Amino acid sequence: MEHALQESSFSLIPEVARHQRIVLINTTIGAFMSSLDGSILTVSLPTIARDLHTGVALMLWIMMGYTVVITTLLLPLGRLSDTHGRVRMYGMGFIVFAAASALCGFSGSGVFLLSSRLIQGVGAAMLWCNSQAIVTDAFPRRGRGFALGINQVAGLSGSVFGLVLGGIITATLGWRWIFFVNLPIGAFGAIWTFTALKEIATIDQGEPFDAGGMALFVGGILLALLGLTFVIQGGNPFDPWLFAAGGLSLIAFALYESTRRYPLVDLRLFRIRIFTFGNTSLLLNALARGALLFLVTFAFQGLRGASPLIAGVMLLPLSFSIMIVGPIAGWLSDRLGSRELSSGGLVVSAIALALLARIPLTGPYLPIAIALLLAGIGNGLFNSPNTSAVMGAVPADRRGVASSTRTLLLNAGQLFSMAMSFAILSTTMGAGQLAGFLAGVDVSAHAIGHAAFSHGLGEAFTVSAILSVVAAILSVLRGKTTPASA
Repeated sequence: MEHALQESSFSLIPEVARHQRIVLINTTIGAFMSSLDGSILTVSLPTIARDLHTGVALMLWIMMGYTVVITTLLLPLGRLSDTHGRVRMYGMGFIVFAAASALCGFSGSGVFLLSSRLIQGVGAAMLWCNSQAIVTDAFPRRGRGFALGINQVAGLSGSVFGLVLGGIITATLGWRWIFFVNLPIGAFGAIWTFTALKEIATIDQGEPFDAGGMALFVGGILLALLGLTFVIQGGNPFDPWLFAAGGLSLIAFALYESTRRYPLVDLRLFRIRIFTFGNTSLLLNALARGALLFLVTFAFQGLRGASPLIAGVMLLPLSFSIMIVGPIAGWLSDRLGSRELSSGGLVVSAIALALLARIPLTGPYLPIAIALLLAGIGNGLFNSPNTSAVMGAVPADRRGVASSTRTLLLNAGQLFSMAMSFAILSTTMGAGQLAGFLAGVDVSAHAIGHAAFSHGLGEAFTVSAILSVVAAILSVLRGKTTPASA
């Protein structure tokens, strides 16, 4: 049987192969839908702000709150999935996500939209914290990289296509339909999950939930992100205290977890070299690339005068390269190992970010398209091999929390990347001008100044390129990985 399982990406045993295909298609739908809603809102922000008469601060949280909730809940929900069942929580994620999407579409105020987006984030967290673990459970080592590569492509493509789809829907049907489109997908995903997916993992229902660890972790993340939000808005006298309280809470969380018999985060996982170095390089890659889509999209609109739809179309070289390279890289990692592919991908990403730091975004589009193409290739080479290696290195009964830890680091890196980039921009543009940028004010020579904005972008992309180089070094230090065919 083991020989049959290793012959291809899918098992040669009909019943097992059928379930693997169901798992792959279902989790791909979930990854695409939840990632899509992380970016589809971006191009609609100015329209929503005008329609709901929403201020800049509230709009900032409508944009970031979705990811904040996902980031803070991934570890607690991942731990619960290890003790109460991954498939059950994954199916409930579809239901919560679809219901919250309906609430978002019917929102009559900015506060109601923010509340609905936060609930939507809960559903997305339930999907994200279980999808990779479910795939890892269903696929043998030889086919795992390919399957996770498909999932990665769906997630990353959802982030990019959300920009295009958001522009199309907002221009034709109105911004509320960017949420209503989730209803049939969510309903289908939930029904299919509960009727077709099987719980493969061994669930230990005797382990208690670590409520104290959850309180310390969520509190630390929220305090740190609240401080960063005030920095983006121009600063606040309480910023140092917020950062200090957030940092102390996270330190207390780490110390507390080390004393628990059933911790929220199994710190023993970080004794696994591949897990530690793979996730550290993931975090740095997210810090380097997290704000890329947002910054380039608004640069296209402001500096080049492109419409939201055209700005999304101009990002397609990034999307298509990820879609093509991601599955290939996952397939190759099953046969060659992950270290060379992942590390090489980070080097390519560093080159792409360095090019974006030097190329004038008001100039010819071809050099920009080449840089975006390289950025997509780099991310495609890194993500699926790295995910396959990290998830394959942990014990089967800890894949839920391992998956949540990985996605937590990814989302936290993206959030702090956004804050870091805006902090850099605010030093060249000023907090007031940056607020106008977020509110959809035209980035013209009179409103903000092309030179100041371009200079800030160059600095942000330079820092990102350096972070990618450091991530590549750490990826190499993970050690030699054995291909699945060995």
